[in-house]
Amino acid sequence: MALYSKVEEVSALPRNLNSGANGWGFKAWSDLLDDEAPHRKVIERFAAAYPEAGLALPPYYRDEDYVEADATWNGVTVSVYYETILSYLWIWSPSRDAASSFRAALIPLIS
Repeated sequence: MALYSKVEEVSALPRNLNSGANGWGFKAWSDLLDDEAPHRKVIERFAAAYPEAGLALPPYYRDEDYVEADATWNGVTVSVYYETILSYLWIWSPSRDAASSFRAALIPLIS
């Protein structure tokens, strides 16, 4: 089974999906739920591949959900958020270029 069944294109979206500052983001949807959700492992791989991004997740805890962290990508803050119950990874930035470039760097790690 693939880690993600759908990776959306970058589009104009508010910071908190339905409210907040205007910016750019995308979701990656997985069919794997709860402890099987791939989001933490994917983000840890991304952080290892791009240490200059300064991306560090909070400590793991069993049954975690609603996890968020920030990275610096192309000189801009990129927000990383995931839910394990609904099983999606959400990337957002005020910069379209940063969100698109982050997506391009992430795709090989989730394929």
